[in-house]
Amino acid sequence: MNISQLLDSPERDWSRAPGASESELAKLRAKAPATLPVELLELLRFSNGGEGPIALPPECFCMDSVDEIVNGLSDEFLIAAFPGFLFFGGNGGLERIAVDLRNKNAPWPIVMIDPVAGIVSAKVIAPDAATFVEAIGLEHE
Repeated sequence: MNISQLLDSPERDWSRAPGASESELAKLRAKAPATLPVELLELLRFSNGGEGPIALPPECFCMDSVDEIVNGLSDEFLIAAFPGFLFFGGNGGLERIAVDLRNKNAPWPIVMIDPVAGIVSAKVIAPDAATFVEAIGLEHE
């Protein structure tokens, strides 16, 4: 999947930030509890943060930067309350978006979580990172 071609296409609406450097991505890979989906790394390489519509619930996607993701991996509250989740964005409101790493076998689903409601609120919104990325920049119907 060529993420830059996908998200730069005229039918997509994505406000991108400059892409993450290889050293930033290496820091994330070193800190991550599992081998991250290639599509997520490529997305961060293209746009280290950003926002736009997404053709999935929650309808709006605000992507965290590599630094924000890495900081989340050291956050004591997130580690205790949400073991097995790698947060990488949200909807601009309360809900957070994460890779669900609880199953040790890839591909991992992408979930939406209400941090106030807790881990029981985790709802699968995409079966894998590739499906999630393909929905970025498109309106939810």
